[in-house]
This record gives sequence, C-alpha cells and structure tokens, in this order.
Amino acid sequence: MTLSIILFACLLASTLAGCGSGPTPRLIDLVGKEAFESQGFSPKTGEWPRVPTIGLVVHADDTAQNAAPAIISEYLETLTRRTEDFLRQRCNFQEIVTVPPLSKPVNLSQELKVQGQRLYVPYAIVVVLSSREKTGPVKIGEATMMTQMGGTVIENSAMAEVGILRLSDFQIVFSTQGLGSESLEQLDVSIGKNRPSPKEARDMLRARAGQHALDRALEHVGPACQPVA
Repeated sequence: MTLSIILFACLLASTLAGCGSGPTPRLIDLVGKEAFESQGFSPKTGEWPRVPTIGLVVHADDTAQNAAPAIISEYLETLTRRTEDFLRQRCNFQEIVTVPPLSKPVNLSQELKVQGQRLYVPYAIVVVLSSREKTGPVKIGEATMMTQMGGTVIENSAMAEVGILRLSDFQIVFSTQGLGSESLEQLDVSIGKNRPSPKEARDMLRARAGQHALDRALEHVGPACQPVA
C-alpha cells in the first residue's frame, strides 16, 4: 500500500497559516532549549552546507497535548527516503547517514547525543513530524439525489520541523518548518470490499498531510544548503 492509494474521498491539501488549531512546535522541546542557545546564525553562513557527509534523523512525534497519533513506521520510512532524495538532488552532500526509526517512547535529545557519537559526522539533519486532528459529522453524497449517507470528516493539520544540529556542541545552527493539511471523509457504515479500514485510511491521511508539510519545510532547506561562494 503506497501513499498515493486513496480510496476514500480526500479534499485537496492546503497550507495552514496562523491557525489556532494547528499542531504545536515540538523541535525545541524534544531536542532541548539549550540546543538553541546559538544566536544570530544565518541560513546562508556556516560550514554545514560544505560538509561531505551529514546525518539524518526523521522522527514522528505524538507527545504534545491533543496531538494526533504519530505517522506509522511504514509511511515514516517513505518520508525518510523522500528527504534523502531531496538532500541528494538539491544539496551537495556526498553521503547521507540515516538513523533507523527510533523506538517509542524515546528521549530524542539523549538519543541524538548517542547517535552523534556513533555516526562520526559533524552535523545531523533532524526532522520532526507532528500533527493535530479535528473531526465532525458530514453528509456524504449528492443532496439532490437523496442518496446522502452519514459520515465523519477528519481534518489533519501537520507540521514538519527541520533543524541542522551541530554535534560537537549540540547546537541547532539552522531551523525551519512547513505546514500542510489533508481532509478525509469516511462513511459511518463500511460499503464495499478491498477498501482500507478506517484506521488504515487515517494512517494514510496523516502521512499525506505530513508529506505536504515536509515538502514545504524542505523548500526552505534547499536554498540554505547551497554553499556560499
């Protein structure tokens, strides 16, 4: 099953800006406030775009208050490969050392310090994906045809945060984020066979919203990872 398989009615994704119901930023809490003590850094300066090898950690988080369930490992692996492909195509890194999905629960800050000693790379790109959902009743079908059926609409608002972590002193030297959303309508009564279960459909919903958010965050990383002449 791939992210492109959508057998329920999904609405077009849209960017959320300044929405109070959106997800809570998680990077600073998960990595630790002390990692953000470096002040005055610019995305166009520093040595990280010029290193030949860089680490990559992609983490799905659900620890914030009212957070939606995290993206499952199957889709998280897909988003990790998507990130790797972007970094190879848009940046000049010769090698990307990817950390396998972290077990849960996890102390991300401590895990990053441990992985930093194992990776033998000066910097690691840390991606944190999180989201929030709201649901409500909906009538599905053509109102004029009197074929409407009861259902539920689920709206997932996702955030992707990207930080460049300097491992020598555990400092974030660049960070950015992207937002995305996806909506799904589900009938209260299952009709037909060979359809994803309600849980599978919601897992796909969260992955697609996360993909939109990730793509928007990486749009900011692309210009920043070009070495300054």
